[in-house]
Amino acid sequence: MIPDKYGKTVANWLVTFSIFYLSAICPAQAQQESLRIATFGQGGPMEKAAAVHLTEFYKKLGVRIEFVNLPGNRALQESNSGRLDGELMRKAGLAVEYPNLLQIMVPLATTNTVAFALDKNIDLDKGWASLKEHTFSYETGTKVIEQNTQGFSTGYAEHNIKAAFRQMLNRRVELIVIDEQAGLQLVKEMQLEGTVHMLTPPISTIPLYHYLHKKHADLASRLETLLRKNH
Repeated sequence: MIPDKYGKTVANWLVTFSIFYLSAICPAQAQQESLRIATFGQGGPMEKAAAVHLTEFYKKLGVRIEFVNLPGNRALQESNSGRLDGELMRKAGLAVEYPNLLQIMVPLATTNTVAFALDKNIDLDKGWASLKEHTFSYETGTKVIEQNTQGFSTGYAEHNIKAAFRQMLNRRVELIVIDEQAGLQLVKEMQLEGTVHMLTPPISTIPLYHYLHKKHADLASRLETLLRKNH
């Protein structure tokens, strides 16, 4: 039998050795990278599917991700500053305004920007230009809408998109401009089927891309390579 004072010494040595050994043979698990990725808005079916898709690919790279939901413009500020690690997905070309963000050049999804209205006969055949002729609301921080309606006197940004829908019900605005899937989900949640109509065709159709802060440049390159192989 090992004397008690030696037994404690051996036990302590074994614990120390075990920690060292496990760290040596499992460096990926011991040093697994973790990222905090910004999202904004209601999180419709398209966003949820993209989040699942992205989580799977990051897992293959040994990276765990957490999603943080913030108002649209604040999300971009946090990502660009490096306090968060990136954006789930946004329109192309954000680096012009947010130079610290690296665009992963493989689209995660394609979004239709559409308008919802009480009057289903409103004609938007001129695309974005049509919105100059109608009052409309959209969610603050939705860059594709902000940039394509810059200077329009008829547009109003709202922090709460459900409040924007209620404004339309009270006839303060004619249209709500939003991603198609998110809009359909809100109409269902708010039980507005038959009252609010989605106008066709879409105002625009564009691809959406994942962004990472430039401090993750190496990871961005590896992720883009993996996405291309599976695109």
